[in-house]
Amino acid sequence: MSNTIVAASDKNYIWGVWLLIVSMRKNSMNEPVLVQGEAYSESDIAALKQFSDVEVLNRAHSLGRNITCSKPDAMLLPDTDYITWVDCDGIFTGNCSRYLTADPEHIHIGVRGVMENAEVFSKRYEANDTFGSIPAKILDTWRKDVGENTEPALSTSCYCCLISIHRSHRALLEKWRDQIHKVLPNDDVGVCDTRNPAYLQTDDSVLNSVLCFSKAAVPPTDKFMLDKDPSAMYIHFAYNPKPWQMWNMYTIKHFDKTVKLVEWAVAQGYKTPGPVPFSLQRKYRKLNHLLARFGKNWARAKKVLRRFGIVIR
Repeated sequence: MSNTIVAASDKNYIWGVWLLIVSMRKNSMNEPVLVQGEAYSESDIAALKQFSDVEVLNRAHSLGRNITCSKPDAMLLPDTDYITWVDCDGIFTGNCSRYLTADPEHIHIGVRGVMENAEVFSKRYEANDTFGSIPAKILDTWRKDVGENTEPALSTSCYCCLISIHRSHRALLEKWRDQIHKVLPNDDVGVCDTRNPAYLQTDDSVLNSVLCFSKAAVPPTDKFMLDKDPSAMYIHFAYNPKPWQMWNMYTIKHFDKTVKLVEWAVAQGYKTPGPVPFSLQRKYRKLNHLLARFGKNWARAKKVLRRFGIVIR
């Protein structure tokens, strides 16, 4: 089964895309990679295309919505048997290829457990809602906007940092794309939008609405393996700051394996997207572990770093 890995980012996440590709090639994941870039420089593009089988589609400026809303458009471009979207603030820790093409009848996507779902919707529950479910008001909005099925197909939402789907289900991607254009304002307020609680997570919320109520929906797999096999996982660097900026208490446990990627790439002769940030240098390991506790207070931590003569953007 052929498969294409798809990612997208603006210039601020070029290190994330580079690390993702390095993690693939280091772990013998040889799938072609398609990157939708926004405002990349020539050197940014060169840093990605030095790896084999990487295509970069670069646009000069935003089309309106945040680039994360380009997911379905980018996923509709490849002509392989499978298409796998991967958020570029994450890495593979082993060869995960076999898990990405294992279930052609379902969408390979992670489904939140009750507690995870409750955390996502914690501020949206009302008296009659069931703890851990998708709130009724949000379901009502999704039902109305999608306008197809009446009963939700999901009891909890999916997290959309990694999505793999067989080409026979392209209708789902098309519906997702069309719903983004239908329900999300054509402006860029970031990856989250507090103006409409039903679409707080923008493109991710729209995909969940489609999975719940569209006739084009494909059931999520019950064989999601990217967070189960210790030898081959996808690690998502959730929350800010990101590792190429600074670590936080959620991500710092992955410091060594991430730095090893940089060291491997440099040893292989690959060029980095710029000077290696202090956060990805082993000699600053202790400092990075110390600063991780201030990750939530990023601005304050940056001031501390300036005292060491280290400036981050």
